[in-house]
Amino acid sequence: MNRPYQKSILAVLIVLMMNGCAVQRTIVRSTMNPILEGGMEAMMSEPNLDIAKTALASNLKLIEGMLVSDPHNADLLIFAAQGFAAYALAFVEDSDPVEARELYARAAGYANRWLIEEYDLDLLGIVSLTEFELAVTELDDKALAGIFWLGNAWGSEIFNGLDDIVLVSKLPYVEALMRRVLEIDPNYYFGMAHLFFGGYYGARPAMLGGDLVKAEDHIQTQLNMTDGQVLFGYLFMVKYVYLRQLDEQASRDALQIIIDFDCQSAPENTILLNRVAQQKAQHLLDNLEQYL
Repeated sequence: MNRPYQKSILAVLIVLMMNGCAVQRTIVRSTMNPILEGGMEAMMSEPNLDIAKTALASNLKLIEGMLVSDPHNADLLIFAAQGFAAYALAFVEDSDPVEARELYARAAGYANRWLIEEYDLDLLGIVSLTEFELAVTELDDKALAGIFWLGNAWGSEIFNGLDDIVLVSKLPYVEALMRRVLEIDPNYYFGMAHLFFGGYYGARPAMLGGDLVKAEDHIQTQLNMTDGQVLFGYLFMVKYVYLRQLDEQASRDALQIIIDFDCQSAPENTILLNRVAQQKAQHLLDNLEQYL
């Protein structure tokens, strides 16, 4: 090997060593981001919950490891927000609501970091509800992913801690986020913002703003816009309408619709969500007497 060539290699190595972080960020963004995006898409079509649980847990630690090298990577931040919220929903909240709240809070933190990166806006740092609502209103359509996943995770954290007065006091902040989602795109992520409002109006007594008619309207809207092929609408109808009305037969009928549904007949990107809904429906059906 001639000396000029050796010097060239040495120079490249020195540059790589001096710019290690920058190189790692380039590798992450050019190579790993597309792989993770494809992995998330594949995850949504996975019918086996055991496989999904193992894969999702591994991916979440991989994402967090990559964020150490590239903490400002907006794509990774959204993947983390979505992933931790999904893991809590699918595999934790029915068995351990306390741990689920921690995971949802973690997801909300990542969504908030996304908004900081993309809009220089720390929503979780705003104390005044008026200022919070104004800031959310001023976010443009491109902020939809950050708004939704912050609202989704934060709302889920609250719904898993309705006995915590401090936590419940933050519901108006989540309401502002989800109303903005409905303004931008009510169909976003299978119309899940409507399900938030189903829980928002259905989980509270009337004297505190609860309204079963509004709850049912929002949930039915989600079912209509997805042609009933995203089963969480039926699940929310049971939890936040039928059980609140102490209607055992309607609850059993809706839960059986979920359990009997052929997940392969729905769009591929709904398979995992529907399998999770079926698991939750069976759990609820097995313990229905506790809610009546």
